[in-house]
Amino acid sequence: MSQIVVELRHVNKKFKRKNILNNVNLKIYENHVYGFSGPNGAGKTLTFKTILGFIKPNNGDVIVEGKFIRKEVMFAENIGFSIQEYGVLGDKTATENLSLLNILNNQVETADMNIQQLLSYVGLDPNNKDKVKHYSLGMKQRLSLAVALLNDNKILIFDEPTNALDDSGQDFLVAMINDLKLKGKTILISSHDKYFLNKISDHIFKFNEGTIVGEQIL
Repeated sequence: MSQIVVELRHVNKKFKRKNILNNVNLKIYENHVYGFSGPNGAGKTLTFKTILGFIKPNNGDVIVEGKFIRKEVMFAENIGFSIQEYGVLGDKTATENLSLLNILNNQVETADMNIQQLLSYVGLDPNNKDKVKHYSLGMKQRLSLAVALLNDNKILIFDEPTNALDDSGQDFLVAMINDLKLKGKTILISSHDKYFLNKISDHIFKFNEGTIVGEQIL
């Protein structure tokens, strides 16, 4: 049986006396793709941030690969993530952004060749010298995917990756998710696009008002 790599137990988060996460319970098994659906403000991104350790719940347990987040360790390890507000530097090229992140993550030994291969993998030209601020929204979204994949982490979080992608971009994303699953990755992915989630997910959590209101196994 697959191993549980992420678990939330009775997680609650309040903001200004309002429950923004309300008794969230979920289990994530390795090498599966999990879709997170629901309207804006439903709790999808907040759940991702709680898993990563960026937000501390008022009560409940967040366990990633056997470690209690915000108790045993501050932040989750071995998770690559693409979350919109954690962006890249607009006055740098894509290659420069990824190289800087390698330095911050103490991964200096990662060769420029690997960065070029990664940019090609997400559909960007590794020889493009344009600064990121001149990129289209779709190109920025692809670069965000590259950031998540940079350190070859076993668990990946993609928050609304279909935003700004045209039909061909979404087809590319479906193929990439399937390829990553074949490589043994565990993937958590949110989207407003139910058709997209149904296409790529093994299991979908349906969120509304900070609560999981339904689940679908595909």
